[in-house]
Amino acid sequence: MQVLIGLIAFSLVSAGTPGPNNVLLWASGATFGFRRTMPHIIGTALGIGLMALAVAAGVGAVVTTLPGLTVLMKLAGSAYLVLLAYRIARSGAADRHDIAQPMGLGQAAAFQAVNPKGWIFALGAVTTFRPPDLSPVIGAIVVAATMMVVILPCASAWALAGGALSRLLSGERAGRVVAAILALLVVASVAFVWL
Repeated sequence: MQVLIGLIAFSLVSAGTPGPNNVLLWASGATFGFRRTMPHIIGTALGIGLMALAVAAGVGAVVTTLPGLTVLMKLAGSAYLVLLAYRIARSGAADRHDIAQPMGLGQAAAFQAVNPKGWIFALGAVTTFRPPDLSPVIGAIVVAATMMVVILPCASAWALAGGALSRLLSGERAGRVVAAILALLVVASVAFVWL
């Protein structure tokens, strides 16, 4: 039980603090609303859960021992964030539903593969909080499921905050300003990839 409480606390801190996922969820909530952001929320949780299982299966060891792969992942993640920032900025220039779409479940899950903060989260959770009294497979499933359950409300809170911001600032001009600010924040989140 003590390990589970530690895992939940670690997951809350990891899932609730700013980083690429949360900035993108906030931007999606502001641009498309909470309901249309739900696949992104679920995909983020699913992607991190699958990543935890991959780490438990040994993929984490490969990622951490090959510096070239880590740099490649960081470059891919950075490029994708810049592309998303461009799409967000463009969403404020005209009818936002015609120019950009929210990230889907598969896209959000796949994004985790190039999200270094996600890898750190999964590596830390699996290596530190896998219950020692369970078999490695069952322990990994418990860790992945716990992470996913904690991510859902954290990710939802970020998307809801973005949606609240959008409702506070209505109108075409305000929409452009919000889109520009969100795009800048997404570009700034590239720094989290390299930290």
